[in-house]
This record gives sequence, structure tokens and C-alpha cells, in this order.
Amino acid sequence: MQGFFVMNDLYSLSQLIKTHPLYSVERDAIHRVYLQLARAGKLDAENLLRVLKEQQPVLFDSLQKNHALFKRHCEESVKLKLKGVHLVCYGEELFPSSCYRMAEPPLTLAFQGAPAWLNERTIAVVGSREPSYESVQWMEKEFTPFCEKEKPCVISGGARGIDQKAHSVALRNASATVVVLPSGLGELYPESLYEWLAPVLDQGGCFLSEYAYEQRMHKHLFHHRNRLIAALGRGTLLVEARRRSGTLITAQQAAQLGRPVWVVPGHPLDPHFGGSLDMLAEGASLVRDAQDLSMCFGAELMSEMITAIGIEH
Repeated sequence: MQGFFVMNDLYSLSQLIKTHPLYSVERDAIHRVYLQLARAGKLDAENLLRVLKEQQPVLFDSLQKNHALFKRHCEESVKLKLKGVHLVCYGEELFPSSCYRMAEPPLTLAFQGAPAWLNERTIAVVGSREPSYESVQWMEKEFTPFCEKEKPCVISGGARGIDQKAHSVALRNASATVVVLPSGLGELYPESLYEWLAPVLDQGGCFLSEYAYEQRMHKHLFHHRNRLIAALGRGTLLVEARRRSGTLITAQQAAQLGRPVWVVPGHPLDPHFGGSLDMLAEGASLVRDAQDLSMCFGAELMSEMITAIGIEH
């Protein structure tokens, strides 16, 4: 029945699905199919097509007619695996559990390195690309001892400024770090990230993307990418954010996911911190130093542990 799909490449089939116009309309229903099959231990291309034929016949018929495109996706997947790229689909074991909370979780992810998000001690760090001197100093004087003590997995976006400072501090203190890209793994953005590949991978971290391997950076992908950063952190540290900035959007997305947001404060007359102060006014927690951050981080990990124990019982 499945023709070319007997190759059973779930990732390639998923790539085909997520580019179909019906996917955005039937996203939740399609995701439920993935989860149902995963829970039954039957998540593969053949079983997925069988269920889609019953529940999404229009989508199934369209997929059946796209043998050539599916074959190209399969060939590309083989090439990526040979390059050391790992491919993950919604519902699979390595798919980040925190992403299930998202309103629009990615259907597929690709990463180079180790799945460091499996570390329960993750913290997302966001801030300005052009941070003030004081913010950079705060990262050096306070985030450094936090990393030394807590050994978290640091999640950020690889951009110049606070993002790269967070990755750098993590690497200097034997912490894994995840670089979440606004581009494909074959088009690292910014280009300076190519220099970070070996250090990040050698320390058990990874470069992560939900986009096609050759996808170049595009302005609209930044905000889209940021929701993934927010989801991957147990909490989000907001170091410096203007109003109406991408950094602030990431912090707001974390709050919407029920994740705590920890904010480094600034002076009310400093526009660089307008968004940061707005988050504090809306209920985010203020952090002055490494001790504050450790207390907040520890409290969140304990809360997650208590919740997990409650669910198990």
C-alpha cells in the first residue's frame, strides 16, 4: 500500500507532512496520532500512514502522490546521518518532553552532538545582542559561579551578546550547552558559530534546529526559534531586554508555558531594561546574584521533582 514508504523513514515522511498545507490546519490531530503510536510502541512510517489513511484520508492521498519528493527526503536523511546529524520526530524517545507543552511544537528536530536537553538541570538564558557593560559583567561575576556550583545545561540561541556569553560561561565551567538555531544545521547563523562547533560538541552539548539542513537564517525564524529556547529551559534567565524585543518575547513565551522567569533588574530610566522591568511587574522573580539564581533554580527543580512523584503515584 505504501509504495516508496516501505523504506520506513519516519523523519522523511514527517518532513513531507509538515510542509503540506493540511498540517497547519490539522496539527493537533496529527500530533495525537504520533503520540498514540509512540505509546503503543508502533511509531514508524508504515503505521503512521495506516492511521492517517483512516483519520486523515485527504492528507494520506496527497502523501501517496509525492513519491518523488519523499525519495529525495530519504536520500537527504541518509546524507545527514553520514554527516553525524541526528534526526528526531515528535513522539520519539529523544524528543524533548518539555516541547509537548508548546502550542505549536516542532514535528521534527535535527541536532549535531548529544541530546543535552535530556539533562533535567536545564536553564535558558536570553538577553540583548548589544548588552550593556554591566550586564556582561554580571554574567561574568554571577552567572559564572552559578554554573560552577550548579553545573546546568545552558540553553541559548548562539547570537552575539548575552547568548554567546552564556554559552561561553557554560563551556568554561564544564557545563553542557545547547545552541538553538534560527537556521538549518548546514547554515549556522551567525557564521562565527562554526568556531564553537568543536568546543560545544566536545563538552556534551549540541546544535539544534527544527529547520531544513540548508535553511538560511530569515528574520521571521528568530521569533519562531525563540519559543523552542523557552520550552527547553526549566526556567529562563532574562539578563537584559528592551520592550518589544525578541528577548522579551522569549521570556513571555516561557511564562506562558508555565516556566519561571528570573530577571536581572536594571534602572527604570534605562531603556535597555524596559522589558525586563515589565516582566518583574508581571510576576517574574528578581535575581540579584548567583545566590538568588541558585535558590530559584533549586526551587524549580524541587517543584518539578515533587510534581513527577505526584504523577507517578
